[in-house]
Amino acid sequence: MKRILRRTHGAVFLAVGCAVLPASAQTNFTLQGKIVTIYVAGGAGGGVDAYARTIAPFFSKYMPGNPAVNIANMPGAGGAQAVQYLYNVAPRDGSAIGSTNAGPIAQPFLETSPITYELNKMHWIGSLARGNTVCAVWHTVDVKSLADARKKVVTVASTGARSAPTRSALLMNSFMGTQFKPISGYTGGTSLLALERGEVDATCTTLNSLRTTRPQWLAEGKLRILVHVAMEVDDEYKDVPRAIDFVENPLDKAALDFFLLPYEFNNPYYLPPGVPAESVVSWRKAFDETMKDPAYAAETKKRLQEVEPKSGEAVEKLVQQMYATPLDVVKRTISASDPTGKVTD
Repeated sequence: MKRILRRTHGAVFLAVGCAVLPASAQTNFTLQGKIVTIYVAGGAGGGVDAYARTIAPFFSKYMPGNPAVNIANMPGAGGAQAVQYLYNVAPRDGSAIGSTNAGPIAQPFLETSPITYELNKMHWIGSLARGNTVCAVWHTVDVKSLADARKKVVTVASTGARSAPTRSALLMNSFMGTQFKPISGYTGGTSLLALERGEVDATCTTLNSLRTTRPQWLAEGKLRILVHVAMEVDDEYKDVPRAIDFVENPLDKAALDFFLLPYEFNNPYYLPPGVPAESVVSWRKAFDETMKDPAYAAETKKRLQEVEPKSGEAVEKLVQQMYATPLDVVKRTISASDPTGKVTD
């Protein structure tokens, strides 16, 4: 936990040290003749990948120099591999950006092994959605409710031993007495194939991802949604309970709130440390222009992608909020969601 304390105490300094030019500033930055790569912390066919492929042409449209934009999928370690690559290896000239789900955002706080990136040294471009995670079983599985999930083991496809699906499932076990059993080793896309094939019983993923990649499952009732692991109930599933409403202990409630905070800026886009300040301004402006573009809105509607954007500045504040979380809350989140239950001092 000393690692977390060091990062917490350093948050204010880093927030000041990473200040960039105002978004309205004029710059000479250009990516003309370069190829931009979006490093997606997830496999092809998953929700993060789908959102990135939709926005890529608009980044090309609005970035100075109109660069070509490619997608590079890095699903390893629940997506942390992509974040670590961007942070430590990728070019620092503004031609490399990342996008991720909530798992790698939480990992610097919850991981007991070393993580080689720091969120408050990254430059945040903006985020596309609010996470609306649900735990849902395949329609043929003999589990009709949370009460049933407390009585029998329910296998859950997961992307990593400490990824967001694993931690969501284990938090439900710790706080609600369910018997979810995460099975690691899948990507965002293959986890859904595993569910369809009967390899596993359930998934803990966002409704946004399901609506984008498997809308027919929701339309045809192929999934039975048991619980919202989210701050708000989705309008289409108002009868499905929220996990937080079952949690009475104040520390456990605070731990679940902390776990859900990264979902407030789901599908974020970010730059590594050391990029020119002008590139951050250009990327934030391109993101903001894309969010106002009717053609982008039409494309997301066609692809059933719900968009609730946040600016780079807003995402940065949420990251700072994570670093300000009391240590006892972080420890409780770790003990409740880590497969080993291990908390190091």
